[in-house]
Amino acid sequence: MTIPKVVHEDSGAVESIYLRSFKPRLMDWQAAQVFAMKNLRIAIRYPANFLIWGILPLLWYAPYILMMIAIAGPGTSQHFTELSGFQDFVTFSIIAVFVYQYVDKSIWSVGNNFRWEQFSGTLEPLFVTPVPRISILVGAAFSDTLQCTFSACVLLVISSMLFGVTYAFTMVAPIVVMLTMMVFALYGFSFLIAGLILVFKDPSVLTELISNITYVLSPITYPIQALPSAARYAAVLVPSTVAIITIRELAITGLFEPISFFQASILMLVLIIGFWTIGILAFRWGENWTKERGSMGGF
Repeated sequence: MTIPKVVHEDSGAVESIYLRSFKPRLMDWQAAQVFAMKNLRIAIRYPANFLIWGILPLLWYAPYILMMIAIAGPGTSQHFTELSGFQDFVTFSIIAVFVYQYVDKSIWSVGNNFRWEQFSGTLEPLFVTPVPRISILVGAAFSDTLQCTFSACVLLVISSMLFGVTYAFTMVAPIVVMLTMMVFALYGFSFLIAGLILVFKDPSVLTELISNITYVLSPITYPIQALPSAARYAAVLVPSTVAIITIRELAITGLFEPISFFQASILMLVLIIGFWTIGILAFRWGENWTKERGSMGGF
């Protein structure tokens, strides 16, 4: 996308119409779109990425599924059925792995966008542009969500064919609603990580810690009942927990219960408000802290 410019004949200066009409605002959707398109163009510039997006997640989670099959056979175990309420743990885990792809993407990609800009030498110029920082973050989050959707869908299709699992596609609409709410909550989560990265620079240890804690608390390869009681309360504060439990119920049973879905939606809405508030405040603190010390481009 190009921004129209005006050339002044008397001075020969080039002035952007965007700058002439610019007014301070909380969100600039044009800037978010430009940043998202920039990230997507870089991503599709390397066709091998499509293979990585679709196949690599399967290689990460296949060992867990194969281990479950090796321990309990191709079906399930009585204890698992009593604990989770589901008959087949392979079907139980694959749908959760599909949902968790969005969580993993928000931790490792969205929050790390500014670190990549720093490596490219474009972080400081980016921060002197007259656009709200939230626009840049939303643009990065949107582009990464599109990439993640492709990866997650390929993962679900291949896993379903390899392990012979099926889901209730009649529940697509409520699943998409819950998945969208989870993604919005994760946007706020990624803003928090982006702010911390501005301060601490190297994100590898931080993101690894957050990723592992989130993975343990999320009921992916085991039901939430398997967690210690204290960890169960902490798990409810993770958006992926609510989304996985709700989407798993919809996709496997094919039954829509309005009351339980409404309760899950209210809880997810609270998480969206909470994570966005904390995320934006943390990002602004990280930005101000970095600017005061003049360490925006430092490593």
